[in-house]
Amino acid sequence: MRGHIVAFIFLCSLSLLLQLSKNVQAQASGQGLMNAISYRALPNNTAFTVKPMDDSNQNIILKQKFENQLRTKGYSIKQNAPLVITFGTSNEFSTYTSRKRRSILELDAHGGREGGEDARMRFNLFDSNSGGMFNRGKGETTVRTNGNFRLDVSIINRANGKHHWQAWTTTNQSHSSGGDVVLAMVPELVSKIGEKVSSQTFALY
Repeated sequence: MRGHIVAFIFLCSLSLLLQLSKNVQAQASGQGLMNAISYRALPNNTAFTVKPMDDSNQNIILKQKFENQLRTKGYSIKQNAPLVITFGTSNEFSTYTSRKRRSILELDAHGGREGGEDARMRFNLFDSNSGGMFNRGKGETTVRTNGNFRLDVSIINRANGKHHWQAWTTTNQSHSSGGDVVLAMVPELVSKIGEKVSSQTFALY
């Protein structure tokens, strides 16, 4: 029994590592990553209303991009269509915080058994993070690393508010223009409308 548990844990860990490796490779190669959930089938010959989460300049451009791509795929765009495509964009940053203890007196010694052959003592008068003699400091340092550009899309039934489909795409922020990157995600999203997608990579350009 124990052997089966160990084997199960090993397989789960291996699957997780392979998935992480796949995601990292996608981001490193300048590709996008897409996931989608299908809750219920879309009606035949359906029409859509495209509605951004807010009326920012970027979202207005994205709305036009969505509508053009939908028409290309044979969908109709109507002001009061029974199905509404909503979308929103975001920047996700990775952060971590390092905490420091307040230090007023610091001793630095190198070599020897009794205090070191080369011992130095200094007073820490001021440190904006850890604090010193004349201040308490912040006590922590927050470091922000590159995150992801993300585009979230939902198809909602206007009559009952239920979701038919939900999808999201991401890519890393090594790209210089977030607006161009998000626009490049739209064709892939439209081409997969109504489908279930699990961690699928795609070329942005």
